[in-house]
Amino acid sequence: MRPAAQRREAEKGKIREEGLMTSPGFQPQTFAFLKDLGGNNSKTWFEANKTSYQRYVKKPADALRSALEQGLAALTGREIVSKQFRINRDLRFSKDKTPYNTHIRMAFWPKGAVFEGKDAQPPSFFLSVEADHIRVGTGCMVFAKPVLGAWLKAIETGDGDDIAGLLSALKAGGFEVSSPDLANVPKGFPRDHPQGELARHKGLAVWRTLEDTGLILGEKAEASLLKTWKPALPLWKWLAALQEKA
Repeated sequence: MRPAAQRREAEKGKIREEGLMTSPGFQPQTFAFLKDLGGNNSKTWFEANKTSYQRYVKKPADALRSALEQGLAALTGREIVSKQFRINRDLRFSKDKTPYNTHIRMAFWPKGAVFEGKDAQPPSFFLSVEADHIRVGTGCMVFAKPVLGAWLKAIETGDGDDIAGLLSALKAGGFEVSSPDLANVPKGFPRDHPQGELARHKGLAVWRTLEDTGLILGEKAEASLLKTWKPALPLWKWLAALQEKA
């Protein structure tokens, strides 16, 4: 091959590679990196492989997060903002001193929604990309105090049947429901209430595990994730309406 032709082929290869790096989806090397990081969780190894982190984790994650903001905005009818959690672990209060997370995690919520405290968040969509599977979630991990009060009132006064129906449909569709936070119903809530188990929740989220990591490779990632989130949209809307009333 002549030098000019070699240069053209090299430029084409570079364009193809850069396109992969910024496409809204991951590559097989993404999962290989997370797996290798799990077995070599040290600053020395990470610094030596930082180029691979940028190429196969950071850049495609940024592109996917941006695409999902737009996709979830179309799905919910609300402007969506998001956060990608840092790969560096907070070691201040942890006995586990490994410096890096071995997953990619994101959260998406309506723009302007109020956060209260460190943990309480508005109804959100969650994504966790692990080395060998994907976790997709919808809901509130912890209700803010006013929302918790509105939640208990809604459960007690009749809306509990509606939310129980939504959760039953989601479980039938392959979702799992977050476990109750309390062993018993809270003080003041009727102990014999038919939806007492719901009253034991201080937050509510549903999750689905996708074993096939190929679902989020390349351009099909956004559509695959939105398809997984869509059955939980009625739950998200119910929780969003509850927060707006609180």
